[in-house]
Amino acid sequence: MEYKRLSKEQFEALHQEFSTFLAAYSIDKKNWYQLKIHHLDQADSILNEFSDLVWNDVLKKNLFVEHLNPKHLFLFECLEDQMNLILVNTEDSSIDFTSEAGISWMEANMHSDSVSIFQSQKKYKNRKQDIFDLIEKGGRLSEGVFYKSIASFLSKTR
Repeated sequence: MEYKRLSKEQFEALHQEFSTFLAAYSIDKKNWYQLKIHHLDQADSILNEFSDLVWNDVLKKNLFVEHLNPKHLFLFECLEDQMNLILVNTEDSSIDFTSEAGISWMEANMHSDSVSIFQSQKKYKNRKQDIFDLIEKGGRLSEGVFYKSIASFLSKTR
């Protein structure tokens, strides 16, 4: 297995795609049920193969990954050749960036000394694995709203 198996919830969300995947192997609902009961190793192998297929499809796209914790926002733009990072940080112990109030505070205080912003770029060693590692460490895929908003703010302040 190249990545990790999808969760039960992810398989449920991709039910139709998984059914199509099974159909490509001429496995219908009845066959799948029998495989899960009598040939668990083969069923596991199919689940792993589908999971890798999904991860490969997701990770090949240009996407955004966010990792939020109370004092830091790690915002990644994952392009074809490089990963761009915007790190937003505060030393104010009363602020929690994982809360709505913390995000509102950050937006209102972007110009203050209480907020630090750092930008960086990194070439990939292995693009898909580098992005997957971010997700494994707690990052989540996003539409890039925070990243785009802060990048826009930074371009206006230069």
